[in-house]
Amino acid sequence: MSPTTAPILARLNPQVLAEGTLPTEIMAFPAGTNTINASQSGKPITKTILVGPDTADAMNTALKAHLTASPQKPYFDFDHDDTRASAWPQSYRWEPGTSEKPAGVYAAVEWSASGSGAVLGKDYRSFSPAFHVDESKPARVIGAPLNMGGLVNAPAFRKQAPIWAADTDPTLSAALPLNPNQNPSTMTEAETQAAAAAANADALKAKETVTALTTKVEALLAKETARVKSDAATKVAAAVKRGALPAKDETIQAKWRGLIEADASHGELLDSMAGSGLLNNVTSPGGHIVVKAGAVEVLKAYSEAKTSLDRAAIYAKDISPLFSEGGFSLGPILAANSLGTLSTSLVVQRALTLLKFSYPWLQKITTDFSPENAAFNQAIITRLKGALVANAFVAGTGYGANNAGTTDVSVTLNQHVGVPVTFNVNELASTTRDLFGEQAEGMHYAIGTKIVDYLFTLLTAANFTNHTDSKLSLFNRSKMTAMAKALGNRKVGQMGRFTLLNPDFFEKLGQDSSLVQLAAYQKPEYLTEYRLPRVAGFDPFEAQSLPANAEDLAGFSGTSESLALVTRVPNDYAAALPGASNGTVSTVTNIDTGISVQLVQFVDHVKAEANARVALMFGAAKGNPACGERLVVLAEA
Repeated sequence: MSPTTAPILARLNPQVLAEGTLPTEIMAFPAGTNTINASQSGKPITKTILVGPDTADAMNTALKAHLTASPQKPYFDFDHDDTRASAWPQSYRWEPGTSEKPAGVYAAVEWSASGSGAVLGKDYRSFSPAFHVDESKPARVIGAPLNMGGLVNAPAFRKQAPIWAADTDPTLSAALPLNPNQNPSTMTEAETQAAAAAANADALKAKETVTALTTKVEALLAKETARVKSDAATKVAAAVKRGALPAKDETIQAKWRGLIEADASHGELLDSMAGSGLLNNVTSPGGHIVVKAGAVEVLKAYSEAKTSLDRAAIYAKDISPLFSEGGFSLGPILAANSLGTLSTSLVVQRALTLLKFSYPWLQKITTDFSPENAAFNQAIITRLKGALVANAFVAGTGYGANNAGTTDVSVTLNQHVGVPVTFNVNELASTTRDLFGEQAEGMHYAIGTKIVDYLFTLLTAANFTNHTDSKLSLFNRSKMTAMAKALGNRKVGQMGRFTLLNPDFFEKLGQDSSLVQLAAYQKPEYLTEYRLPRVAGFDPFEAQSLPANAEDLAGFSGTSESLALVTRVPNDYAAALPGASNGTVSTVTNIDTGISVQLVQFVDHVKAEANARVALMFGAAKGNPACGERLVVLAEA
């Protein structure tokens, strides 16, 4: 019907808000058929859009989908710049048009501080939505991106109602005349009712069309979902058949099916994974496990190595990569080849490897890890590296001498910890259970927690007087920049800078809009893996046990010169009484971390148990106080 194409002018829209009052909802789309000049993928387009009740339904569906799929809330920005939020949309509704409101789709909003200031200060006077449309003519709105629109001063919809109270004439009617030649003030009651009935009929017809399209799209989506699930199941079954995935591990198979359903490229990755050449399960009447020579020879070489460093090198090169293969377990190999006595040593090796991934920032400080034996409370001198100096060339003398700038720090081994583990004697000597998965996680966590918690006790105001203060609500990238500036003013080098943040501040930094945009468009792994990129020259890490003292410590920024950690292996107490030992004492060194621990193994014949204990001595000390900057919590107002 031609009357529905009548133009709607902003000056015809009444405004009932008083001067200086923020609206609780704003017009997102003016009703009717609108031809707009907009942009899509950075290119200018001209599009004719039909706006009706279905438009509000589509926007509400998109809003709900975003809130369900991600912790990031849908938002409105300024001028479609994808930066600061001007408001947060709460819901959309269709307004058929009254004497107080023009017809259209309205968004209920929660204003941000910058958004409310922009509206009350009259920096912006209108709104422009962001949305997706179908291919029909005129096009209909079918969804919206996470950034659902923004405050503007030149909206693409020329009929968009303004936000300011003083911009409109409150004496004019909002009801839209269906005949463009009619004046609303001269329409009779019968004409007004006829116009309303025609508008409602058109709206109902549009809604029925959208409902039919939605049903068709849902059917197609269901069919596509079924196809994707079938393809994922087929690829996983093929991987199980060739030995790339364990046949009895339904959890791993389910994870792969989910990955492939979410992204087909994971199917190509699974296809490229060959079956294990190290361990083949062969069905036979006796159900025997046949083990090929590769893994067995590696384990024998590990067992026969003379020093802990030799064993560490073999583990890092040939054994550790085996665990990256899906579902791989050394249990059957150990059981089938009388190598079960290696179980505990390999558990310890893997635990120390996991320590590197759980506490990666330990590699950022000065460390002195050694397999040497030491006595409890022994003082170890370690050195903090300093900056070198660039000398000018002088004819006849060259570049001169340059002494390496190092500082000696005395660290006392005043911490002695042990992690006892008890296996049933049969489990330890001959098992197909995954002892590595069962014990390694708890062992590395126990060791790492003790070391990290002790380091955190050094992060006091007495040791590091320099600090940056921040409220949690105001913590963002600018605070990180302030800490970087503070270190720079103290002539602290930029290499190897790190920042430890408690969970609240780590999460808050991750909400900084600049980092969110980086994650969304360039580095999605920062969202999927819950980690952050370098910020202001710092590598940020979450430190769950901060604060470890009585202060309001929220974080600590430093370099390798700020803290020193020393570890040693306890003296072999069994050597004090040769021949009296009930078991073995050995040293396990891990190449990945450099840490060495003492492994004690003995048998309790009364309980028929095999016992293992990992022991470690360590100490820590503050380094150069100028190289550390504490982050202190300010109370919220």
